[in-house]
Amino acid sequence: MKTIQYFKLKIVVLAVVGTVCLSCESHLDELYENPNAVTTIDDSALFTKAVRSLFLSTTDQASSRFAGQLAHCYVAGSTWRAPDQYGDGFDDDYNDIMNDLYGGTIRHIEEILELTSSGHSSNKVRNAMANVIAVLGYAKITDAFGDIPYTEGGKGKSKDILQPKYDTQESIYKDMIDRLTNSILVLKTASPSLGYPNSDPVFDNDLDKWVRFANSVRLRLAMRLRYADTGLSQFTVAQCLSQPLMESPEHDAFLIETEGTGNAWFTRRTGFPSIKMSTLFIDQLQGTNDPRLAVFVSTDQNGQYSGITNGLTDRAFGNSNFANLSNMGLALSSSDSKLYVMTAAETWLLRAEAALAYDNDPAKANLLFRKGIETSLNQWAVETADIETFMASPSASLAGTNDEEQIGVQLWLALTPDFFESWSHIRRTGYPAIAVRTDDNLSKGATNGIMPTRFNYSSFELGSNTANTNEAINRQGPNKIDTPIWWDKN
Repeated sequence: MKTIQYFKLKIVVLAVVGTVCLSCESHLDELYENPNAVTTIDDSALFTKAVRSLFLSTTDQASSRFAGQLAHCYVAGSTWRAPDQYGDGFDDDYNDIMNDLYGGTIRHIEEILELTSSGHSSNKVRNAMANVIAVLGYAKITDAFGDIPYTEGGKGKSKDILQPKYDTQESIYKDMIDRLTNSILVLKTASPSLGYPNSDPVFDNDLDKWVRFANSVRLRLAMRLRYADTGLSQFTVAQCLSQPLMESPEHDAFLIETEGTGNAWFTRRTGFPSIKMSTLFIDQLQGTNDPRLAVFVSTDQNGQYSGITNGLTDRAFGNSNFANLSNMGLALSSSDSKLYVMTAAETWLLRAEAALAYDNDPAKANLLFRKGIETSLNQWAVETADIETFMASPSASLAGTNDEEQIGVQLWLALTPDFFESWSHIRRTGYPAIAVRTDDNLSKGATNGIMPTRFNYSSFELGSNTANTNEAINRQGPNKIDTPIWWDKN
């Protein structure tokens, strides 16, 4: 009798459980169909992280230890000075630089691109914004190394690609320009509600500024191709000029770092290793009575602006009174100083170069040149009277004899403090002219006195991705720091 009652009870329990399960399944079905239910992964936090990583990379080791010195903007003390002597043997650093660039911006942005390109999370607006950030991230990597993993880059986690192929820099640049062109088309008519409200740390989801930003980056890439693919460069420049561009400092792409000690230039000015501004950099500003001198450079202990020559030998450096020379200016190196990746000043000066190169119109180039200088002065909040004085000086107008050099030097200054771009700019244009080192007080390093033109692929990359890395080297040239990358024709 007890056995019969037990089986009856078991049947009832099973029936109840089955009913509950069916009810749960029905409820889950309702959730899947409910338009108000959470059915997608919110990629907002990933986007914020990727953008922040991009801006922080303007102060990373590639910029602070290498590019800032190679661009002759400053000299770092201690062991950080070795790249300034055109030294090599930085295998671990090259490996760290590549890993950090892929492991930061690229890793996060590739996740966003996958999430926003298909399925429940598909969102063309967010995808377009992410593509702009992706282009800037990949541009820095390819400008540092040349041929790099691109179509398969950053996909080790999502696609399990552990040995990605290397794409040619030529193909990478063409694709980056296409990505920007497509992003601009999407963002021009997009609804801001589909972007990143409350998660865009740069433009606060202002899509008009995003269009200007994307188009200005496209102009930078187009001019970088000037000597490598003139036809594509000129065609793309024409496209850029038909769309809105950055025009004033309110369009600048900047970020203020609020975590930790803030802007990394602050810790490099106040901590170890110390950084002193370059003689070339100071002489250019001081020689033209440029009011940005007081912005970019601090006075020394005697109230003067004193720089250090780049590339000194150890003996000459020991006699340089390094500790008492001019530091980086407070506007660049305070904890709350802005980090820039693209500015209106750069955009105007690129337009000036294009007007001279492609329109053969010196008068137009001069107007754009003057606009670029004035915009840079306003970007750094220079006093109105000082702006008027400088704009009335010969240095603020093209002379008609060395216009290319004038534009190139002003672009070099306007890129401050994004020193990686300063180095890329010199490699592309040859301005300001960096003389081959012949003086006995200057170190010729591993390049026989010629400014290095790239970073090497590390031994780790050669060991872990051997076939693909060697293929890139065979295409590009020896794995040396004086092997020019594809667009570097000067």
